[in-house]
Amino acid sequence: MSERLWIPIGVAALLIVATSFWWLRDRTVPTVVITTGTESGIYHHVGSEIGRSFGHSNPRLNCTITPSAGSAENIARLESGVADVAIIQNDSIANERVRSLAKLYTETLHLVAKRDLKIECLNDLVDHRTNLGSKSSGTYQLVSELLSFSRIELSSTKRHEVGFGEAEAMLNSDDLDAGFFLVGVGADVIQRLLADDRFELIPIQIRIDGRGDAMVSEQEFVEGFQTQYPFAVYSSIPLMAYEGEPNQPTASVGIGAVLGCRKDWDDDLARDLTQAVFAHKAVLGRQIPLLSRLDEFSGQSALQFPLHQGADDYYRRNEPGFLAENAESIGLLLTLALLAASGLHGVKKWIDQSRKNRVDVYYQQVQDIHALASQAADGCADCFERLNEVEAQACEELIQERLDADHTYVILQNMISRCRSELERKRCESEREQA
Repeated sequence: MSERLWIPIGVAALLIVATSFWWLRDRTVPTVVITTGTESGIYHHVGSEIGRSFGHSNPRLNCTITPSAGSAENIARLESGVADVAIIQNDSIANERVRSLAKLYTETLHLVAKRDLKIECLNDLVDHRTNLGSKSSGTYQLVSELLSFSRIELSSTKRHEVGFGEAEAMLNSDDLDAGFFLVGVGADVIQRLLADDRFELIPIQIRIDGRGDAMVSEQEFVEGFQTQYPFAVYSSIPLMAYEGEPNQPTASVGIGAVLGCRKDWDDDLARDLTQAVFAHKAVLGRQIPLLSRLDEFSGQSALQFPLHQGADDYYRRNEPGFLAENAESIGLLLTLALLAASGLHGVKKWIDQSRKNRVDVYYQQVQDIHALASQAADGCADCFERLNEVEAQACEELIQERLDADHTYVILQNMISRCRSELERKRCESEREQA
């Protein structure tokens, strides 16, 4: 085959390979794994709706929703890279691989107890069978810290550590007297329990030792607890939030539910997901009332885990650029620079004029020498000496940079040369006349 044919064939082959690579890459569907919670829980419901909104915003994405045991397992999945996105509690224990995208809502600690036991506060739980939540759950972590802060210790025979579903069954079967549930207001499990007149909500408060039935102010109690557990916030279960229950607002403590992700997750995907959450706020709010209060300000405030770079880019999208943000300072600097340049230009002109004035002095001296030589009959023998002195002085000032080596100095040299030629001519004429 002719060598000339190899070149177009090679170029065509490269084009085919490049086109095939682009075609295959363009059709690669990214998969986003979102880990949530138990299939009957609010985490799973929230994660599913967010995944659906994200999928609608990005049809080329494949969103996979994976149930889990809760926040602790979700953290483990993010840390190991098994999941990309997760719903986690803001007080979760995690390493540096976890990042935040947005705070979604506040989970409120619900204490449900049997009405006939007349439990009024945390102190009264000492004599009753109480569930603290599954050991792998965020409920257990928060309640343990809360009881420790309140100096309340339950005996091993009174404390139970089971999940929400089992705790609900044990309350209904009289195997429990009270149970803690860290859930969003309106949770189904609380709705079902309070629909039974046997149960009521108990405020998260403590009784002051030695002062009878006096209770610590709920707000003050939570503020004190925050010194030990900074990510806890004061929360309140609203009046009649559960079809008539409670009959008055019930004070409690809350923890933020956060949409988190892996630190090394793609920046563009993180930005797009954050944008999808807030862009579909109305839809999400209709599906899950807890999400109706989503807003960008609270979504990025009081977060334990740093914002992912992609989410941070979304929140800062409306911030002015560097030039706009620093327009006044830049304008001032430009004005000062122009003034400085104008001043330097003026100084240069003054220096140039000074040098021009100095060379003018030498011009005048050369002209005086020429005039003197023209008037003298013998050509003025000392004119040569004077002319040499002028030339030497001008050369010295040139070396000291008091004169510029420009056209003005060339003119001076030409004047000196013409004057010297004239002096030579006059001297020759005088010598001939004397001969």
